[in-house]
Formats: sequence, C-alpha cells, structure tokens
Amino acid sequence: MRTPILISALFGSLFLATSQAYAHCDSADGPVATAAMSALNSGNVNVVLPYVPEAAEAEIGAAFNQSRAVRAGGGDAKDLAERFFLETVVRLHRAGEGAPYTGLKPAGMDFGPAIPAAEQAIANADLSKVKALLDNEVKHGLDARFGHVLHTRDAPDEPQTRAEVVSARERVDAEFGFIAYVEGLRQAAQGALDHRE
Repeated sequence: MRTPILISALFGSLFLATSQAYAHCDSADGPVATAAMSALNSGNVNVVLPYVPEAAEAEIGAAFNQSRAVRAGGGDAKDLAERFFLETVVRLHRAGEGAPYTGLKPAGMDFGPAIPAAEQAIANADLSKVKALLDNEVKHGLDARFGHVLHTRDAPDEPQTRAEVVSARERVDAEFGFIAYVEGLRQAAQGALDHRE
C-alpha cells in the first residue's frame, strides 16, 4: 500500500521546513549569533544565555571570558575569538534543540518568505502578513493536489487492463497524496508550541 510512503514523504517535507527554520538559527546573521555578538560587544553574557539550555551556561561563560580576553588583542585574534564564541553558542543552542551542529552558516542566506515574515510579525506585533502568506501557500497546495485528484478521477476503480492499472495507480497516488497533505497540515497546525519539541 502506498499510503505510508506518501505520508512519510509529506512528513519528510514538513521536517525539511522545520529543519530550515532551525538552520536559520545557525546563520551568522541569525538571532543566536546576533545575540552572541551583542553579548561580546556589551560585555554582558546574560544577553546570550536565553538562547542556550541552562546546562550550557557554564561552558558559555567560559567561552565568553576567553573570547573577550583574546578579542582585546584586535586584528586576526579578534576575528578568531568572535568566530569561536559564535560557533560555541550556536553549537550549544543546537544541542539544546536536540539537533546536530553542522557549522556556522554564512550571513545573507535565503530561507524563503516564511522566516522573515515570522520575524517581522514578532518585531511589529502584527500577524497579518504571516496569515496572508500561509493562507496563500495552503490554498495553492490544496488547489494543486485537489486539481490532480480531479484530473485522475476518470480512472477505473477496478482496472481490467495494464493501461487501466497505470491510470488507476495515478488516481490512487493523487488521492492518497491529497489526503496525506491535508492530514500533514492538520498535524502541523496542532504542533507543539515549543520549537525544541
């Protein structure tokens, strides 16, 4: 039966989208690295501690003190100390999410429209652009998948020939794909509030 494969593919795409949101935290201009630089610049380690689990605070404190001391040397030492601290903070942030650390990503990466819209909503306390974006994406996804279901609807329920089997298989794939998409959206909508879950 193809249903588990289709549902797995849909959940895989939802996981990829979630992974992309987490990868945003790994970028040099993402919120975690920005907080780390702010901590270094201000001399206040507390600025970055909300981004890591409590268990990581001692390691962050040690890296912070070491980085601040080396950073005072200026030049290459300053750059290296900053990079070390940013990588340490992002690595420990990812560990707190239960995710692997794959390195600090370069600034300016394109994470698509959803992440900037969500950040703007938080900054402006206005959800309207996020709602419009998601409404449009969900509508497009539903319309495309349902359109495919309707396109394949004439395939027989009980195929008699090899050609009918091929068309019936396309119909079944379209129907299960649509159903899996709808269920995936429902599950995503009911997802956990904590981004670490």
